[in-house]
Amino acid sequence: MYELVQAGERTYYIDCPSRIGIYKIDDERVCLIDSGNGKDAGKKALKILAAQGWKAEMILNTHSHADHVGGNRVIQDRTGCKVYCPGIDRAFAENTALEPSFLYGGNPYKELRNPFLLAQPSQVGELTGGILPEGMRMARIDGHSFSMAAFGTEDGVWFVADGVTGETIMQKYQIPFLYDVEEFLHSLDKLEKLEGKLFIPSHGEIYTDMRPAVKANREKVYEIKDTLREICREKVGMEDIIQRIFDQYSLGMDQNQYVLNGTTLRSYLSWMKMRGEMETEFLRNRLYWHTVDRESAVEKNPCFSGECSPGAVWERTGAVNEDKEGRLKEIECFALDLDGTVYLGEQWIDGAKNFLEEIVRLGKKYVFLTNNSSKSPEVYVEKLKRMGLETEVDKIVTSGQAAVFYLQRNCPGKRIFLLGNDLLRKQFEEEGILLDEENPEVVVTAFDTTLDYRKMCKACDLVRKGLLYIATHPDYNCPTEDGFIPDIGAIHAFIHASAGRFPDRIIGKPNGDIINYLLERTSVKREKTAMVGDRLYTDIAAGKNGGLTSVLVLSGEASLQDAMESEIKPDFIFDSVKNMIPYLK
Repeated sequence: MYELVQAGERTYYIDCPSRIGIYKIDDERVCLIDSGNGKDAGKKALKILAAQGWKAEMILNTHSHADHVGGNRVIQDRTGCKVYCPGIDRAFAENTALEPSFLYGGNPYKELRNPFLLAQPSQVGELTGGILPEGMRMARIDGHSFSMAAFGTEDGVWFVADGVTGETIMQKYQIPFLYDVEEFLHSLDKLEKLEGKLFIPSHGEIYTDMRPAVKANREKVYEIKDTLREICREKVGMEDIIQRIFDQYSLGMDQNQYVLNGTTLRSYLSWMKMRGEMETEFLRNRLYWHTVDRESAVEKNPCFSGECSPGAVWERTGAVNEDKEGRLKEIECFALDLDGTVYLGEQWIDGAKNFLEEIVRLGKKYVFLTNNSSKSPEVYVEKLKRMGLETEVDKIVTSGQAAVFYLQRNCPGKRIFLLGNDLLRKQFEEEGILLDEENPEVVVTAFDTTLDYRKMCKACDLVRKGLLYIATHPDYNCPTEDGFIPDIGAIHAFIHASAGRFPDRIIGKPNGDIINYLLERTSVKREKTAMVGDRLYTDIAAGKNGGLTSVLVLSGEASLQDAMESEIKPDFIFDSVKNMIPYLK
């Protein structure tokens, strides 16, 4: 225990209960990755460094949990080194009482103010790619915590923190701690694609190939989800849920495990509720959780769970342009793609305007949900007016708006480098987003129709430095009357070829951020909302991932053959929105 292990020419780690990574900046200075699980861990790390003639120049905390920042204070006091931590976790690392307070949900009592949950506070700076030593890079892998980073070295070694839980740890604790289940699954996707020679988690096994561990962690998430579905088939209160989970997994209850597992289970239930798989109800002034019946939910929406059901109507019956079961008449809000769905260029797709008029006549809602971030909502309103449709700004939902919403909630006050045109820049500025091309903290890429080589070079430089990298949407091409033009996906390919990274997070379709923003805007339930579009990999996948009814129209990019061959199966297929009109009432 507390042995120094060399993992690469300049990369080492201290093997201890919560591993401490070491990267040599030069012959005398080193960068630490985390600082161990307490004051004693910090002292032992300093002793090991002194034996090698090394001095700690900085500590890069992967996240703020006490077993990762426990040695910060003693190392910082004795060396004067700087400490950095990503995102919201910086506040927790600097104000360590926040961790037990967050886990408990109030002012923690004495037994929760223990070293396992409460580290000594230290002075912590914001972690950005710009402060990394030369030869290091990072990737955001949120989910286990609010904000978590993995660090890679030029030796091909990745320190992946608690991004995966190894087999021995999984068997012991059964329910790995998670704050955001959806984010954790996204991070598993990132970890699965990391290229390296060695992958070092903070606890448990070390990997040369992390893919089996990623697979096991993903399977564990769905196992816990299914367990909760079974427990909540009857209405159950939170304390009973915790007790039944502990009994089922033969876990031992103590103060720490109560708050850790309780927080994790609440996060699972919230995730399931957002997916439409769980509901809440207040009875006799008590909150109860109960499972949404799968058969009933699938009857309304085969893709409600995010795992597309083989019962998609068109696939079961072979019928296109039909809704014999009358499901569409139950829809209260239609989220419509624009390009390829209701118009092409300046031309209405046949019957699209009549479709919109019928929705209004029946007292239903429609909104236009577009991934095109090169235009403001006002531009779309003006275009539709020229085409003879009077509509309001609140009926336009763009990936640019959803990106602003995400930044306001997750990156408040951060300086943003925006690869986007003037209309989007104006929109960002009007919403209070701070744009900065000189010293940004976050890179945001959008469909930039004013793109030039200087902008691309700047974006590549910033992404290469490891800054958080967010994109408004993933589309490779944008349809026009004259064919397709390159969209943001082509820009991402350029940046990846130069800087070796794809975006850490993509806001627009098919991802959940834009759907969550849509539902907040419309105040219509998921099961009463339909996503209508012409692209399988954005529009239909967005419906699938977001728990909406999905309708593919064949008036744009995708063909019937594409749908038959794709793993992404829409609930319905129509030649165009015109053919949906008879089934709205």
